[in-house]
Amino acid sequence: MIRGYYAAKSGMLSQQTYLDTIGNNIANVNTNGFKPQVTAFSSLLYENIDGGAGTEIATGHGSKVEKNGINFAGVGLQRTDQEMDCAIDGDGFFGIQNKGTNTVTYTRDGAFSISVEGDRQFLVNSQGNYVVGADNNPIDITAGFDADAIGLFNFSNPYGLQLLGSNQYAATNVSGQAVADTESTIETGYLEPSGTDVATEMVKMIEANKAFSFNSKILQSTDEMEKTVNQLR
Repeated sequence: MIRGYYAAKSGMLSQQTYLDTIGNNIANVNTNGFKPQVTAFSSLLYENIDGGAGTEIATGHGSKVEKNGINFAGVGLQRTDQEMDCAIDGDGFFGIQNKGTNTVTYTRDGAFSISVEGDRQFLVNSQGNYVVGADNNPIDITAGFDADAIGLFNFSNPYGLQLLGSNQYAATNVSGQAVADTESTIETGYLEPSGTDVATEMVKMIEANKAFSFNSKILQSTDEMEKTVNQLR
């Protein structure tokens, strides 16, 4: 019966992670360029036990979250008619240089604006960090805004990118390093809306809640069985 405790516990923890992911997706329903996460599960080790009469019965030890992936499916573009709003038509990413660390991260959010620094002007994102060109340097727009100056990047395996928060991704050994994207194009006056579909996420939430409740009942039943056995001793 101890096995029942651990199986139910692992199931509850898995579903809690699933609910957290769903909640984050819903919270970003209005975040430009947001790509929802997708949770994948796997079963823990199965064990064969003697079921009598030479029959073996396979019993599991619960489940775990295999990974939280990213759904990069396209969702179309939303017209804003704002000159510095940029959307990517294709699979590429914008490069963003952090002003404090000079680290370059990547995003699909193209809600850009101007940062005036002395007698120069730079293209920045909503957090005030520099948008970079293909050379990974901040884009100076003092002489005027030209969307062709914005660098687009891609990866051999974008699903291996590390999600940093604030709609930013970082390259990893799994994703490969960023390379220039020559196939994607930039549409000015448009933004890419969030990829979150509220109806889909609500269905997932109902499923996760039911699964969490089911595992909770298993835990409760196992506990009651354990109490009954202890009283028989």
